[in-house]
Amino acid sequence: MQAYVGWWILAAVLVGLELTSGTFYLLVYGIAAAAAGLAAWLGASFLVQLLSAGVVAVLGKVLLNRWKRDTGHPEASVQDMDIGQSVQLESWQDGRGQVRYRGALWDAEAESAAVDPARPLFIRAVRGNVLVLGN
Repeated sequence: MQAYVGWWILAAVLVGLELTSGTFYLLVYGIAAAAAGLAAWLGASFLVQLLSAGVVAVLGKVLLNRWKRDTGHPEASVQDMDIGQSVQLESWQDGRGQVRYRGALWDAEAESAAVDPARPLFIRAVRGNVLVLGN
């Protein structure tokens, strides 16, 4: 069996496994194996095949990490929808308390000492399950 056939079989297996995982990492490694197969098909030595697979894998992983960092924060967009919404004060003491928001009772804290609980309160940030409020 020719070396390029082995690389391309490995690439097909990795891409096939990627279809079950959904992480894209195996896809990157499958593309790297295909690049090594291309190098083997062009007559490159085994060392050049390994280097081409390694370079493509490292570049692909770096690009994938950058893409995931830039696009993969759905929880942030959900919390962003809460920012700016008004809440109904239930209890308040020393800059902390409980508010009613979306039909549930939430723990809340003031974003600064200047927050006046007598005026309408709005969500400024969300820290875990605590709403940070301001006027």
